[in-house]
Amino acid sequence: MKRFFVSLIISVILLLFATITLFAQPAAKSLVDKECSKCHDTKRVYSANKKAGEWEKTVDRMIKKGAKIKPEEKDAVIKYLNTLNK
Repeated sequence: MKRFFVSLIISVILLLFATITLFAQPAAKSLVDKECSKCHDTKRVYSANKKAGEWEKTVDRMIKKGAKIKPEEKDAVIKYLNTLNK
C-alpha cells in the first residue's frame, strides 16, 4: 500500500512537470516568433543547430541588440530553442 502511494505521488509530480512544460512551450514559441522576426526571418532560428550554451549566448546577444525578452521569460525561451534540435 505504501508503494502505491509513493508511486502515485511521483506520477502526479511528473504529470505536473510535463503539463507546465507543455503550456510554457507555446508562449515561448510565440515570443521567439515575435521578437526574432523583427530583425530576420525565423527560418534562420528554426534551422540553427545550437547546443544549450550556444542558445543562451545567442539570446543574450539578441537582447543586447534590442529583442524584448524579459528576464523572467529568458529561461523559457532558451528551453524552447533547445527543443528545436532534438
